Amino acid sequence: MTKRIVALVLAHCLIGVVTQAQERQDSKTGEGVTINLRDARIAIPDLVLRDQEGRTVRLYSDLIKDKVVVLSFFYTSCNYTCPMQAKSLAKLQSLLGERLGKTVFLISVTRDPVRDNPEKLKAWATRYNVQPGWTLVTGEEAEINKLVEPFTGKSAGGGMHLPATFIGNDRSGIWTSATGVFPAEELLKVVDHLTQRNTKDGGGYKRASQAW
Repeated sequence: MTKRIVALVLAHCLIGVVTQAQERQDSKTGEGVTINLRDARIAIPDLVLRDQEGRTVRLYSDLIKDKVVVLSFFYTSCNYTCPMQAKSLAKLQSLLGERLGKTVFLISVTRDPVRDNPEKLKAWATRYNVQPGWTLVTGEEAEINKLVEPFTGKSAGGGMHLPATFIGNDRSGIWTSATGVFPAEELLKVVDHLTQRNTKDGGGYKRASQAW
């Protein structure tokens, strides 16, 4: 069995391994925000990064603050789970329509910043028809690790990894995550739910079949 087949089987098995949303204890500063996720407090720093156009962007203040976001991690040379996740996100941006880049934003952070410069990000963006409102970012490895390690539990770099999606509403402070590759329609349901939650009313998002 090839590594690619093993990766596909692994990703399929992970669908449904999910965690319930946790409400954040409000902790915003001028340097970022701290959220509750999976019973842990995670800091999202206001990192200075570069997007697929080579522009300088700040992670929190430019890409996350006051927005509903879908956050994921990838690297351009990945031939296993990243392409599957990318296709799902590409379909999600189509389903979002005019909401993309206005009320809902997609952020994909490279796990391999040493190799993934803005030029490689742009080529990857072209491959998956990335539209305005979906931002790919890279930066110095030490800076990227400040985000990759808390969210994934591993340091930046290529190699095998578990795909995961993080969806959050910064205004309400509610974030949720799931491990696996999910259909765009399932991601949209969670986005829609969190978009409606612009006040801190507590609780998480549950469906009959699985919980985010």
